[in-house]
Amino acid sequence: MKHQFLLLGLVLSVISTSALGYGYLDALSKGSVMPGVDAVSHGFGGVSSVDVGGMNLFANPAELVSFNPAINTSIGALILKQTVDDGLGKHTLTYAGLGASSIQLGFEAANMDIALGIAKIRDYTYKGEYFFIDTNPEILISGFENLTISGGTWESALGIGAQITPGTNLGIAGGYRFGEVSYKYNWHHFNESIPDSSETWTTDETGIAWRAGLSQAIGASTTAGVVYSSATDNCPASVAGGIRVGNLGAFSPGFGVEARIYDTEENKHWVANIFGGMHPEHNLYFRGALVLSSRGGSESNATVGLAIGATVDLGRTNITGAFNYGNETRNEGVLGFPDAQSIQDIVTAFSFGATFDL
Repeated sequence: MKHQFLLLGLVLSVISTSALGYGYLDALSKGSVMPGVDAVSHGFGGVSSVDVGGMNLFANPAELVSFNPAINTSIGALILKQTVDDGLGKHTLTYAGLGASSIQLGFEAANMDIALGIAKIRDYTYKGEYFFIDTNPEILISGFENLTISGGTWESALGIGAQITPGTNLGIAGGYRFGEVSYKYNWHHFNESIPDSSETWTTDETGIAWRAGLSQAIGASTTAGVVYSSATDNCPASVAGGIRVGNLGAFSPGFGVEARIYDTEENKHWVANIFGGMHPEHNLYFRGALVLSSRGGSESNATVGLAIGATVDLGRTNITGAFNYGNETRNEGVLGFPDAQSIQDIVTAFSFGATFDL
């Protein structure tokens, strides 16, 4: 039973740090923020404060824009890789999870923009494995342990955005956050006199959530926006503010910047985003972003991520694809490997989406 109490203690210590990112620390705490809730915002690095043409119901509801009734839908995948260097060599694990997945219906009514939909907003995917080394009387593998975590947090919402004065929009969205995270831990020793063990447990996310936003036009082609998202049990509150030059939501060339802060009590998880888009051909649009982020605290370094995406305009239907890459290193916090010298977590995310004008 000793190893079970050690695992429980480690879980409790990790949860208390309230870390955010991808990997072991994050799957045991508040999960990982999705790199955009749909393929469009994914290609812009997850921009949420200003309109870039994505599902603003789950970003800034003041930027709900639906010149025609439309349905937006996206689905994606995450490929995650953990590499641990413990001085004896580098140990690598690769695993996969569900990425950006969402659907939104938008339309106009009574001079207001209205949208409803559902989206995945947080991910907990993790797979870890460690082999015990016995050095008495010789070096050999004496057993192993593994931990598999799956699940995520979803949000269903209804939002309304309206222009209150020329160039000024207000919006609010509210709904329900829900999801289940499953944990499965196994311990096995090759000595038959030492019994195997396994533990399984789950956690649930349930609660009312809301976000409110403001956008302000500055001249003919520049807009600033700010959005606040409320907290639930396992989702910290956040605030984001940004500015864009050019009508990126209508596939015009342009660029912008954004900063986001997540309230994680002791630490401040922040994200800074520089993004832009270009329209080299009549029916082809490219977008991209450079993202700098930090989970806060001393256990991790600031990381740089890259996002790219493209949309093909087919008339009343748009097809979008996006890709991003993130790389984080730290010195502690991993399943097993008591002598770990460095831990590297890499996430590669893909998403595909479509917009249908009704």
